[in-house]
Amino acid sequence: MDTRLEYLTRLRVGQRKAGPAPNKPCLLLAVICEIQSGHFSSPRVAINKRLLARYHDLYEAATGNRQAANPRLPLWHLRNDRGPAGPLWSPDYAPELAPHADQLGQPKSLDNLLARFASACLDAQLFAALQDSDIARQACALLTHHYLSDDPPALKRLTEYLERALASGEYEKAPESLAGTLQESSQQYARSAAFRSLVLEAYDYRCAASRLRYITPDYRYLVEAAHLIPFSVSQDDRPVNGLALTPNLHWAMDTHLIAPGPDHRWHVSQAVDTLVPDNDWLCQLDGQPLVLPRNPRWQPTPEALAWRMDHLQR
Repeated sequence: MDTRLEYLTRLRVGQRKAGPAPNKPCLLLAVICEIQSGHFSSPRVAINKRLLARYHDLYEAATGNRQAANPRLPLWHLRNDRGPAGPLWSPDYAPELAPHADQLGQPKSLDNLLARFASACLDAQLFAALQDSDIARQACALLTHHYLSDDPPALKRLTEYLERALASGEYEKAPESLAGTLQESSQQYARSAAFRSLVLEAYDYRCAASRLRYITPDYRYLVEAAHLIPFSVSQDDRPVNGLALTPNLHWAMDTHLIAPGPDHRWHVSQAVDTLVPDNDWLCQLDGQPLVLPRNPRWQPTPEALAWRMDHLQR
């Protein structure tokens, strides 16, 4: 085992009936997954929606109780643990708060914590180790077995989640690899997970048609990742072949009642009767602009949009 990982066995964790408290191990597992997905390229860890959602996913796998997850606790208390080169976790306090950070006391809510710091530095030597995929897997196994192994079914859930997350991360680091025929069935879940993650983040979790955006307190999203050219036709899981849509509009697009066109506007099928009041939620979409990702890299391809228009019910 890499000696830098030894510090992961020395966390100051609380206790619960089922064993060690899962807060710090789950946060570190979330950080490892995000490093392996290519979302953190330096020791500075952004406390963003992706990380918080990942923490909730892991907490749910470890305990079966997603709503009990409280990321404020490990985000704050991890600063008391040591890493191979110094503090394991060093908050990047807002400049006006930095001189008084130790006098402020524990933040009472996540919003209160984020007002103090929205990023933190992971120990640099540990970060360097975790960039290696084999060492990252060792670190995941170490954390799960050292702190989260008292409940065998939960350990199984957690191990399966991490295996899928790390496999998906390989695709997220290289989105171009998400196109092409699958060679093994085990690839399908990893590719689908990468597609969903990249698409939802590209659209900032906002529907590309209705503009609706809702994130629950335990980081579940209203929108889904929808293929433009269906995967069964295209074998293409690249985010440029996807949109973020609410479930009802995802259904409407897949039944060819609506389509986003190359003109970056929504079009409604003539099969939708405009005289029926119950159809207003679809009819009002006709001619509305398609919400696009801010980053042009993730915007849908003209070919994918043209495919949708060609298959709109006439």
